[in-house]
Amino acid sequence: MPDVVLNKASIPTGLFTGTVLSPVLGAYLEINHLKQIYRQGWLRRGIAAERCESVAEHSFAVALLSLLIVDAHLPALDRDKIVRMALVHDLGEVYAGDLTPHDGVSVEDKHQREAQSICQISDKLPHGADYVTLWREYEEQVTREARLVRQVDRLEMGLQALVYERQGLADLHEFFDTVDRALSIPELCDIWTEVKHLEKEVE
Repeated sequence: MPDVVLNKASIPTGLFTGTVLSPVLGAYLEINHLKQIYRQGWLRRGIAAERCESVAEHSFAVALLSLLIVDAHLPALDRDKIVRMALVHDLGEVYAGDLTPHDGVSVEDKHQREAQSICQISDKLPHGADYVTLWREYEEQVTREARLVRQVDRLEMGLQALVYERQGLADLHEFFDTVDRALSIPELCDIWTEVKHLEKEVE
């Protein structure tokens, strides 16, 4: 497998070296880097850089899809927590990058790198500890909200694979298998069944 480019550009904070920034602006410029980080799984399957989504695009889609699903199917869950969790669930990738199994990094090491990343961002913010708590809840998967966001994360990946296939950019069947294994929430499984019917039309 040839090397793939990791980022569109370096982290924007480097453009403001020597400048004193407020906590919110400083954190935003760090988080802005998610717009620069390619989703590595797509690049490794042949999606060209100019068509490859960024981590920020994926995070936005997970947050919006989570909102739509909760409103339509799971109103008993904590919608505010779910949306906030979806928005922060990839903040660990600002400094850790989009690590995949192909990078040879253990699950434990990946978790540690991402924990350091989100703490580095959040430590400067007045309510930063709340974001870290949400991220840890997502990672630990002990609440219904966390399990939903994790599974929506996988579902959104499958939806993006479907879009790329419909655009004729790559054969991404292996991603459909990954989503099959990841989903257990009935409402998400129903959506995924619909998606798989659409995927068969591509074949």
